Amino acid sequence: MSKIPVIAEKSLFYRVLRAYVRFWHNVIFYRKVEVKNFPTNIPAGTPLLFVANHQNTLMDALAIVLNVGAYQPVFLTRADVFKRSFVRNLLVKLRMLPVYRPHDGRDEMQQNDEVFSQCIQILASGNELAAFPEGNHGVQYHLRPFKKGLARIVCQAETEHNWQLGIQIVPVGLYYTHCRKMGERLVLNFGTPIQVQAFQQTYQENAPRALTQLTRQMSESIKSLMLHFEDIQQHDTLKWLTDWKIRQRGDMLTNVLNRATDLEKLRQTAPEQYAQYLQQAAYTKQQMDARGIEAEVAGMPESSWMELIIKGLLLILVSPVALYGWFNSLLPFSLPWFVTRRLKDPQFSNAIRIVLYALVTFPLIWAVQILLVRTFFDAQTALFYAFSLPLTAYFAHRWARWWMEWQMQILSRNLPNLNLFA
Repeated sequence: MSKIPVIAEKSLFYRVLRAYVRFWHNVIFYRKVEVKNFPTNIPAGTPLLFVANHQNTLMDALAIVLNVGAYQPVFLTRADVFKRSFVRNLLVKLRMLPVYRPHDGRDEMQQNDEVFSQCIQILASGNELAAFPEGNHGVQYHLRPFKKGLARIVCQAETEHNWQLGIQIVPVGLYYTHCRKMGERLVLNFGTPIQVQAFQQTYQENAPRALTQLTRQMSESIKSLMLHFEDIQQHDTLKWLTDWKIRQRGDMLTNVLNRATDLEKLRQTAPEQYAQYLQQAAYTKQQMDARGIEAEVAGMPESSWMELIIKGLLLILVSPVALYGWFNSLLPFSLPWFVTRRLKDPQFSNAIRIVLYALVTFPLIWAVQILLVRTFFDAQTALFYAFSLPLTAYFAHRWARWWMEWQMQILSRNLPNLNLFA
């Protein structure tokens, strides 16, 4: 019996589940999710392949699945995450298919033929696929070499249908202000779709060359849409320098990408000046890290002492509401952290936590808390308590971030040379 799940047709259940998980993902888990340049001029029924950089394990897949409008793409995902039955069933409900890699074993790899055949059927029916051409994930802001499997799938699909499908590849650049933290910002930056039919003649004349060219175009398109550092050895310092632009005026992603572009130009045109600049940056970073100050916060417009005093008093004034929210959400919030703290790959933590938050701990534990309140108080009090839980829990999480930033703003006033990288 085949181990490959069959993806069901688009359904109301999927739409409802996706809307519910999207709320937890876009509103609760992330401080802000921004979708830029989403393609709106693609004709209905056009087969699509969404491709993106892969930095944050299953969170990357969720980012795309939850933010592509009415599309319901089937996502190609590494097979090892399908091992547990609960996760497997959930991923299949979210329209994900396993892809086997060499370390999964030769016998397992043979199942990819069945997976790719199903992918071709999906495209031929005018539906959507999504995948990561890198084939694996990495925490660094660096686009790794692409595999040719996706180019092979779309070209084979077109070949089997006389190049009449009109498949378009939609590149997506994913940018996280921090990919391992809750309460950060996420940007999905969509690029111009690539027409697979444009490679028909090259493919018919020399298939390997066409696959190489199509794969290269996917890579170049995604690289232009994301934060990418060529100088991997200086990755952490470069990321720290771009973080200064997160809170400054203008579009956040544009500011960050422009800073990265300027740094790369400096590296290529004036390597000695570049090395000196990064040495100075590393020294200031060390000072700030020792005081627990984030570059994102230090890069904000400086507040006066009066503004900081007023902000501090307001935070203290509303702290009882935050304390109430923290107390009532402590258990459902903490349990997923205990579950994931010993994972071999910590990058999977966020994906597991958001699933546990949305489907297990918060719904179940809050239901028990509401029943307990109803046991000792009247129905009106229990109803008020139920409505207060999500509002105050959300506020408590944001309040904690505001409090930390307030402290950082005060500490950053005493650091020298902060304008060096503004």
